[in-house]
Amino acid sequence: MATDPPDEAPDPADALAIIAAQRALAEDTRPSSTWIFALWGTAWLLGYGAMWLTAGDDRRPSLLAVVVAIGLGLVAVVLTIVHVLRRTHGIAGAGARQGALYGWAWPIGFVAQSLIVGGLGRAGASDEVTGLAANAIAALVVGLLYIAGGLLWDDTGMYVVGGWMALVGAAAALTGLPASYLVMALAGGGGMLALGLVTRIRPRA
Repeated sequence: MATDPPDEAPDPADALAIIAAQRALAEDTRPSSTWIFALWGTAWLLGYGAMWLTAGDDRRPSLLAVVVAIGLGLVAVVLTIVHVLRRTHGIAGAGARQGALYGWAWPIGFVAQSLIVGGLGRAGASDEVTGLAANAIAALVVGLLYIAGGLLWDDTGMYVVGGWMALVGAAAALTGLPASYLVMALAGGGGMLALGLVTRIRPRA
């Protein structure tokens, strides 16, 4: 009676190739923290930097600098949504739903931030108070969303920078205007760019 031949031991090279292919697939469907750090770091460095450089004796930045900062922030929000949705588009089931919900959390957070700042202004808050609140809440929104992304995709770098951004926003609120803009530009934008460079040089294992 013939017997089936014993199973051959798997080739280590084939096993490593399968592992590498699965890792590459996971990288392709996970948002790039390096890209997001570079995007937001550039937006904050340029936007808040312009506001600090144009702040006059009344501690108010020029209208053009404010428009540039807001415009860069909006561009960063839109590109973040597009990036996350594109990266998670090929994932089926819960993964796709999580990616979509995360992507749309960005505009929700910034709409809420705008409404809060507007409410403070209507309640009689001074320009300095509303300016400090706008910066701090924006940093808090970005920080918490980074933390959520770090948890969602098991990305320690994203989690760490999220905590850093939240603390930067709090520290900037304590410095007053216009120093707050400089803190947001250098510690916020510069910090994200530095971490983006680190994650680029030393990708996650």
